[in-house]
Order: sequence, then structure tokens, then C-alpha cells
Amino acid sequence: MQAIQMQYGKTSLELHLPETSVCQILESRSLPQVDDPTALLKEALEHPIGSADIKELTKTAHKILIITNDNTRSLPSHLTIPALVKSFYHPEDAYEITVLIATGLHRLMTDAEIREQLGEEVAGKYPVVVHSAIDEASLASFGFLPSGKELFLNRLVKEHDLVISEGFIEPHFFAGYSGGRKSILPGVAGADNILANHSPVNIANAASCQANLDDNPIHDECVEAARLAGLKFILNVALDKNKQIIAAFAGHPETAHLEGCRVVEELMTVDAVETDIVVASNNGYPLDRNLYQVVKGIDTAAKVARKGGVIIMCAECCDGVGHEHFKNHLLSCSSVDEFFQEMSTGPSATDKWQAQVLAKALIDHTIILVSEGIDADLAERMFFISAQSLDEALDKAFALTGKDSSISVLPEGPVIIPRIQHGN
Repeated sequence: MQAIQMQYGKTSLELHLPETSVCQILESRSLPQVDDPTALLKEALEHPIGSADIKELTKTAHKILIITNDNTRSLPSHLTIPALVKSFYHPEDAYEITVLIATGLHRLMTDAEIREQLGEEVAGKYPVVVHSAIDEASLASFGFLPSGKELFLNRLVKEHDLVISEGFIEPHFFAGYSGGRKSILPGVAGADNILANHSPVNIANAASCQANLDDNPIHDECVEAARLAGLKFILNVALDKNKQIIAAFAGHPETAHLEGCRVVEELMTVDAVETDIVVASNNGYPLDRNLYQVVKGIDTAAKVARKGGVIIMCAECCDGVGHEHFKNHLLSCSSVDEFFQEMSTGPSATDKWQAQVLAKALIDHTIILVSEGIDADLAERMFFISAQSLDEALDKAFALTGKDSSISVLPEGPVIIPRIQHGN
């Protein structure tokens, strides 16, 4: 047997593969470990990409808004926010600094989660506001998008002299890449704007996919929203498999983000062939904290699994399904075919986009779920096969595809960008 560690929650699970298995292990490359991430952040902030220096931008500003991720992302804000503030022109007590957490349509965070996400020092020092996309009183109009739809964002964006966002860049299953403009839309946008951006038509567009920004309608509208918002400066980072900072990109919201995407693409792209079975994680905590987020890992695995093959997903799901609307979409249908038809057509609805991506994977693959947070009965009602361990899951997969099946292993799940090599 060969043993492979699969990221799972804050720990890992061990996958045991027979030595006779034809197996490819797909992992990202990484830059050398950074001994002093604070110095790396300082260097990026002092040499912005396509933008005026942050010192110059903060010379006359008084009220500054820093938009940051919610707790489904592993951004080390305890390092990035202090680095940003230390780079301002004046001492920090000369400013009114507010931190706005970009939740999109995710659930609101608790005080304990805010402290965990931002660190005690940051959470205790600055006012922290958690964005609510459904609270219309907290929104303000920012004009009209090229689609003709009026853009509503958190009114704090309008009420501050300077708007900065921070984030981290990784492949995203329909926006191309995370980071940059996504802090605005969907991050701090109103529900109607998020629903329109994540519509079934946009999700079904072939360009709305992992690692692609060209003609991607979801990405394009997010860029327009960031322009209307007046987002002036970003600090985005790339993380290694241990979720440590390995690169930083500061500067213009579009130029700096594109440079970050280029670097991430180089690190995360791996050549692969399709296989009968794919075993994947969802990159551990916090991305595997709920089943809703696990769809990202499933989508990446589906790119590597042959049509009719089996995907084994291991994800702790400490918060269970995580999104009630997503759960209801799944439980409202009696078959995978019905689920696919219902999610792929009709009006946009909250979390329908995630269900649509999952439905596409389920149409073409059998999915076996290894998760402490989702019990067997619920998993099977949501069209998964449940397994208590990776060994059990692999036995079930072999029973479906044969003992001589080829296998791919994705220990980091959605972090990689598989480039499928087709034979002659």
C-alpha cells in the first residue's frame, strides 16, 4: 500500500492505495517558503503594480475602509491588515479605519468567528462590520452596470474617502480566480446584484470556469462593479498548501490582480489525464467547513474524472451543509436528472449557482462523500453515496469501476488547475 495524506478539516485523512493501482497525484508547485511574510507584504506595498503608492493615496484621506474576506477563506488578516495600516502616510490614529467583511450571500459571522478570522488585535482595534446583502437599509446605489442593472453596494463604500480591499488569489470555479474585484461583487453587493451575476445563464456559459478571465461574463461584471465602487487599491496574496503567504500583489485593483492570477496559474496548473476514479479534498479548513463550499472541490475533480467515473470527496463539513437554500435545492428534487433540469433553467435564486455546478458533476459522475459533518441519510438524499472512511469509499469506487481502475489523487482539491492531456 502507498499512503497519501488528504487535507481534511484542520487535520488530514490517510488514503491507502494498492501498489498495483495506476495513479497520478496532482499537486501544485510552490515558491520557496517565506521566512518573514511581513517583510514580503511591506515590499509589495512599497512597490505597487499599476498604482500610486499607498502612502500617496492615504496622504489626504481621513476615513478609510478595508474590505476583507469572511471565514470561508484562509486569508491571514492578522498579518495583512497591520501591514496595510503601517504603510499609510500618517500614524494610524490620524484615520478613522473601518473593516468591512465581504460575506456576499454567505451567512453572517459571529463575534468569535470574527476574532478567529481577523486575529484578536485587529478585531479589538477597529470597528468591524459584517456585510448583509439582504439588508436594503445598509445599501446605496452606485449607478448602473453595462447590463443596465442598478448596482447596490454596502453604503460604507460611499461613506469613506478611500476604499481598499485585501484578499487571496486561488482558482475559482466560475469567476476564474478569487481576489481583486470579487471583494466588491459579490463581496459587499446587494442580493439582487449577486443573483443577477450568478444567474443560470452566466453559470452555464463555457467561459465561466476555473482559471479563465477571458470573456468570462461573471468576471467582467465584477470588474465593472469594482470600478463603479471606486475601489482604489488592493493587497492580494498567494498561499502555499500550508496556507502560508508565498507571494503578495499590491496596487491597482485590476493590474495587480491580473499579475497575481498569472503567478497563481503558473504555480497551480498541472498536466493530467482523465482517470476512472478521482479522490479529492476541499483543501481542508476553512474551505471544507460546509458542503456548499465543497462543490468547488467537486468541480475540479470532475475535470479529471472520466465521464461515468467516480469522484471521492473527503471534507469535514464542521458546519454541515452550511447554506439552507442550497440544501433545499437538493432536497426538493427526486432524481439527479430532475435536479439538473431545475438548477440549469429558470430564474436565479439564492445558492442556485452552487447547486447548478453540483448538478452538472452529478449528471456525469457518481460522487462518494466522506464527511463527519454530513450523516449518511442526508448525504444519500442529496444524491451522494456515503462512506465512513477513505478505505470504504475506495472499495465502493472499485466495485463500480473495476479493480484495475486508474486513479487520480488531488490532496489540495480546488487549489490546482488541471490541464487535461488527450491522447492521439
